Amino acid sequence: MGVIGLGRMGGHHVRCIKAGQGMVLSAVTDADPSRAEALAPGTPFHESVDDLLRHCDAVVLAVPSPLHAEMGIRILDAGKHLLMEKPLAADLRGCDRLAAAAEAAGVVLDVGHVERLNWAYRQTRESVSNPRFVEAHRLGGYDPRGTEVDVVLDLMIHDLDLVLDLFGGEPDRVEAVGVAVLTSRVDIANARLEFPGGALVNLTASRVSRDPVRKMRIFEANGYHSLDLGARCVEVVRRMGPAPMEMDRRVLTAPEDHNPLVDELEEFRRRILGEETRLPGVKGGRRAVALAERVIADIERRSDAGERVPGEGTQWAAPS
Repeated sequence: MGVIGLGRMGGHHVRCIKAGQGMVLSAVTDADPSRAEALAPGTPFHESVDDLLRHCDAVVLAVPSPLHAEMGIRILDAGKHLLMEKPLAADLRGCDRLAAAAEAAGVVLDVGHVERLNWAYRQTRESVSNPRFVEAHRLGGYDPRGTEVDVVLDLMIHDLDLVLDLFGGEPDRVEAVGVAVLTSRVDIANARLEFPGGALVNLTASRVSRDPVRKMRIFEANGYHSLDLGARCVEVVRRMGPAPMEMDRRVLTAPEDHNPLVDELEEFRRRILGEETRLPGVKGGRRAVALAERVIADIERRSDAGERVPGEGTQWAAPS
């Protein structure tokens, strides 16, 4: 395995590859060589992407989202399997170009929507049958990392992917609002999604909040699941009889050694071997980006001129 990009997520991947089974960390690269020495001492560092690609069978790409399509195609054209950090690409055109490149090369392309592997979500997904109302809050403090895209593609996309998986289809209606607070792009957003049959979803994402929150509540007839994705636990409440007070309440907590990123890498390895996995695949990654674009489009439609300025901000250069 090679890792391109040794920022926060790339560093997590390096540690998890080294801790996991069935994979060997064979090569790394980053614009800052000192990161490699700190994160992967003893692992060969390559100054160029092309040199790295000669020393691995598969790659984790953890670079800014606007670089995903161009760099991903370069990796796929070299015949390497690719696990892309979310989102699959910064827009649908990039998603489609990546999918075509993977098909032409005959290699595996998948996307790291890691919350699908979160223990709390996995437990909930197995027991929820007919969700009628879902609300989620994904809040964090300001971090320059990720601000090359809207908070919708940076943070909310995790929850967009989960609700697409939960409902198994697209929403009929999307309404959204957002505000650019500290950057030239939307930093806090709320989206209301209406699914076939009338089920409603309300999502809030922020990268300008004081305290980190990753929570979701899923309501269905006679009960609900309250997930703390950060703590990897879920409270399950069910009505057991006709009287309102006859309730069964349980709190389920993940094993201490559970690491969803380790599980994600193992699922990627299994997909390379031709096995079925819980990863979203290219189609799932594209669906999440498509829904994110619908959310962003409605934010733009509602915004006054000048409130949100598309395209401004940092210009990202791909590693050589």
